[in-house]
Amino acid sequence: MPIDNTSFIGRKLNTNIYSRQGSLLLPKNSVLSYHNLDLLNQHGINLLDEDTQLVTEFIIDETISEVHFIYEKINHSAEKPSNQMIRQKVMPKIHELCSNYNFSNVILGLRKKDNYTYRHCIGVSVLSYFIGKWLGLKETELNDLAVAGLLHDVGKTKISDSILLKAGKLSSDEYAEMQLHTVYGYEMILRLPDMTDQQALVALQHHEREDGSGYPYRKSSEEIEYFSKIVAVADVFHTMVSERVYKKAIPLFQVLQEIYQRAFGLFNPVIVQCFITNLMNRMIGDSVLLSDGKVARIVMLHPDDLINPLVESQGKYYDLRRSKSKIMDFASIQ
Repeated sequence: MPIDNTSFIGRKLNTNIYSRQGSLLLPKNSVLSYHNLDLLNQHGINLLDEDTQLVTEFIIDETISEVHFIYEKINHSAEKPSNQMIRQKVMPKIHELCSNYNFSNVILGLRKKDNYTYRHCIGVSVLSYFIGKWLGLKETELNDLAVAGLLHDVGKTKISDSILLKAGKLSSDEYAEMQLHTVYGYEMILRLPDMTDQQALVALQHHEREDGSGYPYRKSSEEIEYFSKIVAVADVFHTMVSERVYKKAIPLFQVLQEIYQRAFGLFNPVIVQCFITNLMNRMIGDSVLLSDGKVARIVMLHPDDLINPLVESQGKYYDLRRSKSKIMDFASIQ
């Protein structure tokens, strides 16, 4: 009976695959195709899950290494990384993640709790790039925005782990210290070669809110930079959908609902509307987990209710506007 390895198509090998005679059949990092799987079947070789990873996961792992290197240079090297150097190192990988056909797999790979700090910065960079593109920004602006998103939380490297990783509610003193990461980040980015004031202000202002309720300086709408407004939405979305050491990911439906409800008051409504519309449009054809346990595929969006689309599961169609079942999470289809 032939071995069924079809679920591995499109994944990248973590290891060299050898025949029983010891000859190399497929080298590490090969992206598996039907032709590759035919070759493995001919040799009676069955792949294991640990032999492969999603291509997006491979790119994310490489990007995490690059971001770790950049953060180390910012904190410990006399020669600080420039805007140009960061763009050359990281932007090709950000572009790869942004061009990935399966948006859900990118988000799934960036929400895991291990290396959370770096995954979060990459996630905010990717989401900010997407939002900026959907809003019509030019390529130069998009690259500057993505770098700003990548560095928006760099000030947290100055905050103690006892505060950053605390499972319970922060005390008033601890919360005041946490808020200072915005000021630290602003000062750190200003010291980096050829960074713009707008990029530094993203670190300072990404927790400011349209109604003046944010921090550190309770700035309101007209006083907040455009890049900061974009990164604020990307930051909140990625934080809420992500796993942390001390919390589980919040269901996707709930995240989108909360962000949409906050569009008038906390966030810029034009940016939020653009984000949710395009996010959901990009997910058409992707698989999602419903609250009743079904895995369904998004088929069509309703303009009047973007977060409750028409979905299909096992040949049956469900209009989530009229269903008690809601989208709970992304469901990887690979």
